Amino acid sequence: MLCIDCQTGYHAPYDRFERLAANPHAPSFLMRCRLCAALWNENSGVPELLTRTHARWLYPAARI
Repeated sequence: MLCIDCQTGYHAPYDRFERLAANPHAPSFLMRCRLCAALWNENSGVPELLTRTHARWLYPAARI
């Protein structure tokens, strides 16, 4: 279940996120909300809410 902040998107306060991994082939990072454990793909475009399956595919070395 997403927290209220994640329900409205990836936005400040950003200190609620922790970086789990970086994609060496693209400028993107796997971020996890400290409140609800939602996974986000932070990149140069619009951050994307990820399923665990999609996150494992994008970041195979990450501990999710």
